[in-house]
Amino acid sequence: MTELYFIRHGETVINQEKKVNGAHVDTPLTAAGVAGAKAAGRELQATKFDQVLVSPQKRAQTTAKLVLQENLAQQHNPLPLQVVPNLHEMSFGDWEGQPVTACFQDPAIQKLRAAPLTYDPSSFHGETFASVLKRGRNFLQQTVTAYPQQRLLVVGHGMMLTLMLKTAQGFSVPEIMQRPYLDNASISVLTSTDGQHFKTERWNDVHFLA
Repeated sequence: MTELYFIRHGETVINQEKKVNGAHVDTPLTAAGVAGAKAAGRELQATKFDQVLVSPQKRAQTTAKLVLQENLAQQHNPLPLQVVPNLHEMSFGDWEGQPVTACFQDPAIQKLRAAPLTYDPSSFHGETFASVLKRGRNFLQQTVTAYPQQRLLVVGHGMMLTLMLKTAQGFSVPEIMQRPYLDNASISVLTSTDGQHFKTERWNDVHFLA
């Protein structure tokens, strides 16, 4: 059985400014984001990981490093960060870095939640649900196959991780989009023996941030 510990990156400047995050913008963590990542590390300080897999984006890599700094189980066996291209955040194209309130005036963006089956981001050069789900499915299958009987730390992004993990739990995209995304610095744990069927052990846990 493979154990996968998923953490969404800590709060960033763009999150704080209520602007659109995505695959092509990458602002630093805020003070709260740094504190959240460290708190997640302390929560998992006794958990020994075999591999650390991260998004190519700096906010995820910074978060992973902060988590590992607090992890007592890894201090005598530091692990390198393995950058996985498929873990990058969902792209929102031309809307990235723009205010969320302005973004949701776009009829195409409004369908993201209201009518996800008809969501078409081509007008603003964004990424489709199908693309994100394919990336996520490939990541899960390849990772569980490559690391059987191992415990993995995976650090990524709110939209991408939410879609990937909820799909693995059997939810449809319309169902997923009616629910909140994973919180910053949250911990979710899934286990699998085959990379296709998953058991949820922990979901969007942020109790340690209080």
